[in-house]
Amino acid sequence: MPEDVICFSCGRVISGASGMKARGRREFRGSSTRGAKRKETPKMAAAQASGPRSRRVGAAQAGIRQARKSSMKNLFLVGIVSFVFLFTPAQIQLVEMISDLEAEVMNQFKSGREYPLEASYTYSRTYTIAEDNDPASGGTPGGDISFKRQMAIPFDRTSKSVMTEHFSAESDSGPFTSGTLQDIISVKINSEGEDIVIPLDGTARSRDSAVTLPSGNLVYWPAVNSGEDSCPHTRCIIWEGTVSDGGSYTLVAEVEVEGKSWSWWQDPSVHSDIAGKSWGINVDNSGTFSDIQSRAGGIYWNDFGKNSQWYFSTHRSEYLINGNDPLIQLTALDISASLPGELSDNAYAFARAAFDFLVEKITYNPNADINPISGSECIETSTGDCDEVSNAWMSLMRVKEIPTWYEFGILLNPYNEKWEGHAWANVMLPLSEGWCADKGITIDSCYILGEVDVVNNKWLLHTPTAVTDWIEVADPTGDLIDSAYRGWAFSISSGGRAMYSSAIDTVGSPDYSGGKYIVTVDPESF
Repeated sequence: MPEDVICFSCGRVISGASGMKARGRREFRGSSTRGAKRKETPKMAAAQASGPRSRRVGAAQAGIRQARKSSMKNLFLVGIVSFVFLFTPAQIQLVEMISDLEAEVMNQFKSGREYPLEASYTYSRTYTIAEDNDPASGGTPGGDISFKRQMAIPFDRTSKSVMTEHFSAESDSGPFTSGTLQDIISVKINSEGEDIVIPLDGTARSRDSAVTLPSGNLVYWPAVNSGEDSCPHTRCIIWEGTVSDGGSYTLVAEVEVEGKSWSWWQDPSVHSDIAGKSWGINVDNSGTFSDIQSRAGGIYWNDFGKNSQWYFSTHRSEYLINGNDPLIQLTALDISASLPGELSDNAYAFARAAFDFLVEKITYNPNADINPISGSECIETSTGDCDEVSNAWMSLMRVKEIPTWYEFGILLNPYNEKWEGHAWANVMLPLSEGWCADKGITIDSCYILGEVDVVNNKWLLHTPTAVTDWIEVADPTGDLIDSAYRGWAFSISSGGRAMYSSAIDTVGSPDYSGGKYIVTVDPESF
């Protein structure tokens, strides 16, 4: 209707003055997830079975896997012989090396998803807006559409969110510098023949000083939460203007990225070339639930741990993350009961057991409703998409007051090389006092801030083809999350009809010269 103002994106639709919140589906689909033990979506499974090209690719990959198996098995046998003839009490390290090698050999026999260790690439976001003046399709000649499109400006992400220090060192140890997981090299805009370079040093450009395109449309990148003409949640680019009577405009944003894999998990099954492993957490060096409040001055617990209910949906009249929900509490109780008694207060053990539970239980839903379901409903129906499954896992974490929050961005599907909007969880887990003291790390800084992507079976793992647009900042109102979801906004007059689209593509050929690894489905035994 002419008076409607519609904010449409991968997350929210606000229609009319009442501000009804609903969820769009165009950009916010998780990449492939369950639906099969090998973790393919039904769509991907159908695509792989549909044509000669898929079969040829599958055969080639099978040959590569077989070659890997043979070479790795031979290497493993050499290791075993060395072990038999050389083992002495002084060679415990050799046992650990063989254990790591055995884990890598076993991974060659399992199906999974392949990711690059490092990647350099450029991706583009293409936005098109048009006014449909064709009566046959519902348009009206002479219509006018005022539009606004926002796009988050990605930033440099580190192994400790955006902090440069991974741990704080005691006087005689360290330094513990954070690893750079996402390095944004450049952000460039092109529209109506105009090239615009977006500064990465935080410099803002308000609407009053916007770049004016030949049509009179505007491009600007205001300071965060600096008023009506800004994005409340993060730095962003805003493209706005008017399109009239059958006209159309396109804006293309190109982002150059360098990224690398990082693991916050210390385990033999983690590929030996993935950084971060030596600083990672596991069931043996994990702190307890009570340790959470003594890390980072209790900030993460205060913001994201103690609040059992989070992100209220006006459409569903419930919190989407809800540690007080009866089904969530019962599920958490069952998960706790499945752990050995000595791990009853182990923060890592509960978080991992909940992850494994959801990986096994939830089937990915590629046709999820436009209105997101809660974590409780996701578990009850055993289905959900990326943010809904994250809601389930984060709800379970809130029962134990483990701090968890959203991370939004895009993800390159490893099966079809297509970019998709995506959401996953972040978590704060404390390391034990003994481990911290042994490493010379101050207690206050001795915790990990890791990524958990349940639908893609990525446990405490960052992959370089996942681009972070925003890491949630605590806001009990949910307004910042709504802003992160929002994309298009229109004001329609004179009977106009908006036609709009958004697409994400890889520009050129990515550089994966650093090698690749496979992530398999392996529930952890306690």
